[in-house]
Amino acid sequence: MKRYAIIITCWCLFFFSNVNAEPTWSVETIELNDIPDELSDNIHGSLKPFLNQPFSKSLEKKLYFQTERAMQALGYYDTTIKFSREAETNRLKLHIGVGSPATWKTIQIEISGQANKDAFLQKVLSQIPIKPNINVDHGDYERTKSMLEASLISKGYFDFKWLSHKLEVHKKNNFAVAKLKLDSGDRYRFGEIEVTKKSLAKHYIQSLAPFDKHTFYDEQLLSDYNLALNKTPYFSAIKVYPQLQNRQNNLVPIRIEAVDKPANTFEVGGGFSTEIGAKARLKWSKPWISDTGHFFDSNLFVAEKQQRITASYSIPVSNPNDDLWRVTGGYAIEDELTDGINSKIWNVQLQRQWLTQGNWIRTAFIKREHETTTQAQETSKSEMLIPGVSYAKKQAIGGVTPSWGQQTLVSLEFASEDLISSTSLVKARWEQAWLRKYELRHWFIARLNAGGIIADDINDVPFNLRFFAGGDQSIRGFSYQSVAPYENNVLLGGKYLATASVEYNYQFMPNWRLALFIDSGTATNDFSESWAIGAGFGFRYETPVGPVRLDHAWGLSKESKSTRLSIIIGPEI
Repeated sequence: MKRYAIIITCWCLFFFSNVNAEPTWSVETIELNDIPDELSDNIHGSLKPFLNQPFSKSLEKKLYFQTERAMQALGYYDTTIKFSREAETNRLKLHIGVGSPATWKTIQIEISGQANKDAFLQKVLSQIPIKPNINVDHGDYERTKSMLEASLISKGYFDFKWLSHKLEVHKKNNFAVAKLKLDSGDRYRFGEIEVTKKSLAKHYIQSLAPFDKHTFYDEQLLSDYNLALNKTPYFSAIKVYPQLQNRQNNLVPIRIEAVDKPANTFEVGGGFSTEIGAKARLKWSKPWISDTGHFFDSNLFVAEKQQRITASYSIPVSNPNDDLWRVTGGYAIEDELTDGINSKIWNVQLQRQWLTQGNWIRTAFIKREHETTTQAQETSKSEMLIPGVSYAKKQAIGGVTPSWGQQTLVSLEFASEDLISSTSLVKARWEQAWLRKYELRHWFIARLNAGGIIADDINDVPFNLRFFAGGDQSIRGFSYQSVAPYENNVLLGGKYLATASVEYNYQFMPNWRLALFIDSGTATNDFSESWAIGAGFGFRYETPVGPVRLDHAWGLSKESKSTRLSIIIGPEI
């Protein structure tokens, strides 16, 4: 009987305690009063993991702690925090009283060791995000530490160590002091270059190094070395990195993992454009002609209205990327590709290419060219001996899909009737392109082309040397080489060229971009004609070899409003 009384008593206590207990509820949303946006965002981010949990005293303490921590991370130490639940809802309200944010009073950075005398350190210290009299931000404090660490490592101070790092907050006076002390140790130098596998291009692996043994270590030099080796025609894969675990006597060995290309490589490609219809391309490369690094390339291009084949044999002098001799040859047939014109052209060319001190690729050349052209049932033949020089520079960040880039090409060539040529002329050309990416989704691309020919009579200049505009690489919306002077409805070509293009890309999903563009320009003899204007839209799909570009364009300034479609594979610049 006594046992039953105990059971009944416990049951009653449990029943009445649950009847009187406040019903539990889960925190589904958290609302903040009017506070600075950056503070609101930081608090919401900190409290997000606690959503959809039953509210309790324990949870309230956690929310209070995380809120206070999120505010202090942005320098707000003088604050008040109160919680309330919106009636009959699962919405928790935070009432936050915000004082003035603390500011940095002093930044004390002491660096001992060899780096204390290194000039690069002053530049790094001028770029750190924490500075006196600006608002305290714990993230900036951590970024400052990371910047110092990364900078020291990039310059070869692999044995650095922190002596102390403190962020002192003086709540009463609402300021903070950063105190950072580290010992850089000694700076390492480059050691031996070690190649993991035997490579046919071992000579260039050594000669392309932009440093010698015992040169002070510099991460940028190592990056330049890696890029130079990847740029050569010899490797299908290559990796350059320091062996930090094997460093000793202030020397760090450099390890190179290289995979040679096979004796023969082949690449295929294709596309479509309104001008020439479907097109196909085959490239054959032979990187191992001799032990001294000679290499060979050949390209075959086939389309309904155009066929061409080119070949080049390159002989490196000291650098296979930009110091070499090259012999090239080619043959091309165009059948009504330009309205009413059939042509056959062959040429052979000798080039000497090298890099200037300003990193321009300078190419001096002399080429022999023969052209046979049929137009309006009349056939003309020309032969030219054309010496010339060109300067080119390309800069890009981001690989085959760059986020920043620019490209310049300037060329000058001439011919004389006294030197086995059908006519005398001087021809100059300038091509310029810019690419900029803003934030995460916006690209802007601009291009300018200009050129001029000095000759007594444009009709005596070989057809392929005259200037024309129009086509998917010029003024989109106009057929290939259709923008130029005419005489009696016969296309002549012009002495001068001027074209401009502006394009905007918007990334609307991963790897996909929408493009809007407008092109304008002319090929002319006296600039008396109105400029042609084309515009349209397209899509860009990013691939490992560059974007696939699909364009649909209209010639806005022509009488016919027919559209033109083109598909191109490759980078924008």
